[in-house]
Amino acid sequence: MSKTVATFIGVVLVIIALHAFRAMHQSNITGKVESPSSTVWVYAINGKDSLKTAVSDGKFRLTVTPGLWKVMIANSRLFQKEGMLIEVQEGSTTDVGTIRFN
Repeated sequence: MSKTVATFIGVVLVIIALHAFRAMHQSNITGKVESPSSTVWVYAINGKDSLKTAVSDGKFRLTVTPGLWKVMIANSRLFQKEGMLIEVQEGSTTDVGTIRFN
């Protein structure tokens, strides 16, 4: 019985260590959005890969793969005229600062 418990604990510890290692190497895009609209979305596009997240309390965070991402802001009816290109390095968080969306 104790050998089974020890094996189970070992497997759990290995899984936790792998997840912690992966979390250390995540890349993120973060920023703030100032907008009169209550519903604002942030889109990130890299080739065929795309992500979307809602702005919450004026802030957003996207977990992305490293590379060159086009970030665009939109409300329910309108995209910001031009997106911005963001270079994201592996294991880093890229802050785009405050974006004003009217």
